[in-house]
Amino acid sequence: MKLRRLSTSAAGFDAALDGLRFATARAAGVEQAVRSIIAEVRRRGDAAVLEYARRFDGAAAACVAELDVTPRLRAALEALAAAERDALCAAHERIRAFHERQVQTSWDYREADGTRLGQRVSALERVGLYVPGGKAAYPSSVLMNAVPAKVAGVRELVMVSPNPHPAVLAAAALAGVDRLLTLGGAHAIAALAYGTASIARVDKIVGPGNEYVAEAKRQVFGDVGIDMLAGPSEILVISDGAASSEWLAMDLFSQAEHDEAAQALLLSPEARHLDAVGAAIERLLPSMARREVITRSLEARGALIQTRDLAEACTLANRIAPEHLELAVADPQAWLPHLTHAGAIFLGRFSSEAIGDYCAGPNHVLPTAGSALFFRARRVRFPEAHQHHRRVAGGRRAAGPPRRDAGRRGRPARARARRAHEIRMKPEDLVRPEILALSAYAVAPAAGMVKLDAMENPYRLPPPLRQELAARLAEVELNRYPEPNPAALRELIMRKMRVPPGMDVLLGNGSDDLIQIITLALARPGAAMMYPSPTFVMYSMNATFCAMRAVPVPLRDDFSFDADAFIARLRAERPALVFLAYPNNPTGVLYPRADVRRVIEAAPGLVVLDEAYHVFAGETFMDELPRFDNLVVLRTVSKLGLAGIRLGYLAGRPQWLAQLNKVRQVYNVNVLTEAVARLVLERLDVLEAQAAEIRDERERLGAALRAIDGVTVFPSRANFFLVRVHDAERTEQGLRRQGVLVRNLHPALANCLRITVGTPDENRILLNALKEAI
Repeated sequence: MKLRRLSTSAAGFDAALDGLRFATARAAGVEQAVRSIIAEVRRRGDAAVLEYARRFDGAAAACVAELDVTPRLRAALEALAAAERDALCAAHERIRAFHERQVQTSWDYREADGTRLGQRVSALERVGLYVPGGKAAYPSSVLMNAVPAKVAGVRELVMVSPNPHPAVLAAAALAGVDRLLTLGGAHAIAALAYGTASIARVDKIVGPGNEYVAEAKRQVFGDVGIDMLAGPSEILVISDGAASSEWLAMDLFSQAEHDEAAQALLLSPEARHLDAVGAAIERLLPSMARREVITRSLEARGALIQTRDLAEACTLANRIAPEHLELAVADPQAWLPHLTHAGAIFLGRFSSEAIGDYCAGPNHVLPTAGSALFFRARRVRFPEAHQHHRRVAGGRRAAGPPRRDAGRRGRPARARARRAHEIRMKPEDLVRPEILALSAYAVAPAAGMVKLDAMENPYRLPPPLRQELAARLAEVELNRYPEPNPAALRELIMRKMRVPPGMDVLLGNGSDDLIQIITLALARPGAAMMYPSPTFVMYSMNATFCAMRAVPVPLRDDFSFDADAFIARLRAERPALVFLAYPNNPTGVLYPRADVRRVIEAAPGLVVLDEAYHVFAGETFMDELPRFDNLVVLRTVSKLGLAGIRLGYLAGRPQWLAQLNKVRQVYNVNVLTEAVARLVLERLDVLEAQAAEIRDERERLGAALRAIDGVTVFPSRANFFLVRVHDAERTEQGLRRQGVLVRNLHPALANCLRITVGTPDENRILLNALKEAI
């Protein structure tokens, strides 16, 4: 793209410049929507907050307490890679030291006539901090807002952020945030401004957000204080023509990549210099990860402006009053007195906004859209006008043009982290942050326990069959590799499991292996995976593994499926992949067949129907595979009674499976698994008889659980029950002490336990232990 060129000496310049200003008019739809949200939060309190959190934030919370992630803050800080934690701590220390110099103290004095005059400085009691969620992480916004508040002596700092990144949680711990709720949007602002039964009202709200957040802050102002109404990010560079054209192009990109409405301007009296920067922009733009956003930003509000001299450039900068101003000239101190209106000024050719704005110490919460004419950067006290300037030593440019991160902010010492990497390699320096933030799938030690935590068939194979199996295994050739996707086993499964003619089967090392195969095959950049929530955790984990965009859609409060809401989200997100557990894990709910058909018909991508518990549900879509060209059915033999052999199978159209087979590890089904499966599945009637016993026992166990005071039992079509108790953690520990293992689903489901249906004897032990634990 060619960036527009303007000249202050050309006719019509003023009109052209005015055309680049940010339109501050509010959209009527946004204003009315926010007004309605605020009114509902004021009227219904927690209930409205939870409703909007589920609708807009993708939350699956039963109460506001479940949105409180304060206990996770310290662990998030400790989990950071050492280099990243050191960088965050260094930024925190610099920001704190800078703002401590701004603290003012109380004073008084006595006049000659005995009159006493003075000033008392006191901090606000409670401040609310909004930090955006979205695709990027903003730990720097946490520090820049929280540190001044804590330095000033604010007693309680309440932070809200939708889906906060682990780095944001770590920054909150470091900055001393007292409470953090996973809330976003206008409902979060309303809750802070007016309070609810679970959220105390604050005295002031600070922090940036989208247009709904900005509009909410505008509407609550007067009932509560606010910092400012922030607009899109801005940068203006004044150059004398001697700075590197590539450096300046990258500095313009650093702000343009934030938002399509961001602004990036370069002012210089040197025409050839502007030509060189324009050429660098065209040359470097195709390599930028966020080139589409940068292009739209520069096309809408960017410009290279030729001024008559540097003095005129300073005058024009004061008129524009940008958020960030880089003074890339030989003697920046000489020109600093000429600059009166800017949020922050970066002095010299080596003082990049991208570095100085995060770790230098001065605050980066800055006025936008020309409001620097009357407002300045965040400081310890409000509302005095104040301007920050910073200068970075020349070493910043020593290694060549700076590298920009496409979606991450708040990493003020990337160069330092790279140097640490070169000195000593550590996993924390190389493993992706989203993987570092995950917890490994946990399996509790089960020796000597009544094991009702893993949805297994509790019955062993009959002795004659076990003896026959031992003889079969003795014949297995362990010295040979297994046959990839073994044909004889596939044919057996297709026959025994009634796979329709014309369909095929792909085998996997359990259903987990097949979930990973499917996700990896469909994980294009930016592609989305959608699923109801809560559901099987392996869906979201594999989305993270494969860098897919996970889109959980909350179930209703009773865990039933809202097909209309799910389909509406399908049309909005257009996911490449949809997972539906049928029946669902961990709730046990079997979604209405008609609703599942509607989802398959509406889905723009592949739908995976996970029928792990089909033998207990009495329902299957296997027979409908020929009807849909975007459906595959996923199953496992684990729940049948063969959990130990780790065998799953995927049934679907051959053209789908041929592509998925390319991703499969070649020998993912070993010879022992094949031998056991081929023998036992030929006697499928044995396993089906055991499944019938489990179904009968499920009915008896469900009735007995419902008879226990303090236990709520949700309907189940699987081989387990989801139950709610008053205190799941205490109850689970009480059962464990009595030798019974169940699954505590905290924090996914508040105070819910998942209990596998065991043998009659195991269930009697469970019931007695549960009464004691309750």
